[in-house]
Amino acid sequence: MTDDARVSGATIVLGLGNPVRYDDAVGLRVAEAVERLLGAEPLPGVSVATSTRAGLELIDLLAGASRAIIVDCLSVPAPVPGRISRLTLDDVAGSARLVGAHDVTIETAFRFARAAGVPMPDHVEIFAVEAADVDRLEEGLSPAVAAAVPELAREIYKRLPAPAVCPCAAGTGRA
Repeated sequence: MTDDARVSGATIVLGLGNPVRYDDAVGLRVAEAVERLLGAEPLPGVSVATSTRAGLELIDLLAGASRAIIVDCLSVPAPVPGRISRLTLDDVAGSARLVGAHDVTIETAFRFARAAGVPMPDHVEIFAVEAADVDRLEEGLSPAVAAAVPELAREIYKRLPAPAVCPCAAGTGRA
């Protein structure tokens, strides 16, 4: 998994996080779990990447993909650790990388990139996992957030494009 893992026109699963800020690493762990699922049952046109970057820096990671599935932790008041939310580009106010205090929102980054002629995904799904603790400097995840990782990875895998089947081959045993 690297920042260069994407293929133009394909789907990218992008896990965001900081590996040493406890639950903040959940996006990274979900991306790793999706990659394991893809290793067992590959799907063409799907790549997985991880990053600790934010705001405008995400343009480089997502440019050229037709679809992006982004996973990050969500830090909110009175969290329910491990709760998974599906967000839009307009909904990402609680994410350290999707909206940084000294950065622009991912939605603004998308508008900027498109205005500059950079091809950005037309379809974006954002999954956020509520964190119990992102201030603790430790590798690992809280139990509730760790329990959400395999569930979300399976959900993302199910949403990925299935390989096309030639209708002419139906019932013939040939492709």
